[in-house]
Amino acid sequence: MLEKQLRETFTWTAFYSDSTELKQFNEDGSKNGYPDIDRSKLAAFGILKNNNLIYRVFLDPSQKLIYRRRPTGNFQTGELTSELILVGTSKKVNGVDVQNIAYIDVASGLIQVAGKWVGGAPNLIKEENNNG
Repeated sequence: MLEKQLRETFTWTAFYSDSTELKQFNEDGSKNGYPDIDRSKLAAFGILKNNNLIYRVFLDPSQKLIYRRRPTGNFQTGELTSELILVGTSKKVNGVDVQNIAYIDVASGLIQVAGKWVGGAPNLIKEENNNG
């Protein structure tokens, strides 16, 4: 079971071009939501584990931020077994949406990067998997 405490060890910080930051949780315990991020001056977005930066993506003005949390488990009982944090960028290039997304596994802390979100965790082709 994925405990609430484990889920909350992974938080985000928005880094702005004017050297200010917006943290998911303020010093007083209040919370900022994803819609509170000022996209007009967003320069980078970071994922923190226990308040230590473990992943940061830099954005240029033509890119859009991608951030989602994808829990899995038994939603009738409320038991979570895993969760993926998806963070990356999206940009239109010649009319095509080009994405770069990192998958961060909350349970293990493993970070993987994929070209785009295709649903679920990235799949390895047998030849690409070192385990044969």
